[in-house]
Formats: sequence, C-alpha cells, structure tokens
Amino acid sequence: MRPILIAPFSNSGIRDWPSTSFRALIGLLLDRLDDETWIEVIGTANQKLRANEIVRLYPTTRVKNACGLLSWAAMISELRSAGCVIGNNSGMAHLGGFFGVPTVCIFGASHQRHEWRALGPSVLLVTRAIGCSPCQLDHGQVSPYNKACLRDITPEVVADAAFAIMERVAISRREGHAASIGGAAPAAHSA
Repeated sequence: MRPILIAPFSNSGIRDWPSTSFRALIGLLLDRLDDETWIEVIGTANQKLRANEIVRLYPTTRVKNACGLLSWAAMISELRSAGCVIGNNSGMAHLGGFFGVPTVCIFGASHQRHEWRALGPSVLLVTRAIGCSPCQLDHGQVSPYNKACLRDITPEVVADAAFAIMERVAISRREGHAASIGGAAPAAHSA
C-alpha cells in the first residue's frame, strides 16, 4: 500500500486541529492498516519539533517525521502517490484533492467552508459548524471558545472518513471511473 500522508500544520494556527488529536489519529490508523503501510507526517523544517511530539509514541518503521526533509518537488511526488492525505484546511489538502488522491480535509469554522474547502471528487471534508462560525479569526488571533469547532472533531471520525474515502476511490478505480481533477467535492461530514 502507498503511504498515508498527514499534514498537521497550516499557515494559521486557528485552522489547526490539535496535535493530540493527530497523535490519537495515527494510533487509530495503525490499528486498521496492514503492516506494510506506513504514515508520514509532512511539513516544513520549522515544524519538525512539533511533529516529533505527534509521532514520538510510534515505531519509526511505521511512522516517519518527514518535516523539512523533502524538497518541494519531492513533496509533490509524495502527494501524488499517497494512499491518502489527511490534513487541516491547508495547501497539502488542496493539492491532494487537485491530484485526485483520497483526501480528508479537517476544516475548522474560521472560514466559509463552501468558499475555502479543498475541492475534488476524492476529497472528504470533516467539519463541525457551531454558532460562532465562521468567526473570521486568522493567524495569531485566539478563539474565545478554544477552537471548539476543531477540538470537538474526534480522531475516530477522521479515521472513519479516511477509510471511507480510500474505499470509495478504490471502488471508483476498479469500476473504471478515474477521479477527474476539479470535480465536485463530496458532502461534508460533521463531527
């Protein structure tokens, strides 16, 4: 199987699902993946230490911290050949969708999801709309509700979404319906 890529960082902390949730997600994925499939956490060199906190509980033979280790060309190659991309509303989720890779986009309520979501027939959006959304908070701003829109999305929901989109894309490919770039995104799943 191809690797599962996890992109736990965006360029705005207000859009980032908690690191503890990504850590728990990795455990759930490993429990359900075959022994040959590995997980790579991707990001920049500046994100490497934060990624270490996410991956440190897991064997390096199954979970790799690739933050800062890949050139842009290598990152694109990894994205194109991934078994699944799981990330926040960030460039990596948008690229996964663009390339037709099974993609789970964990979308906080800081922005309008209909306007800013990752697109493509292989993208599954996991989101939780709450009364204060969209809050329009950005970058260094602090959520008065401790990012409840993201915090309340469980790792179990994200893991189930990942396996659902991988299965749907696999069925589509077996039936000869190759994912087309720029197609409509599947309906959002709320936590």
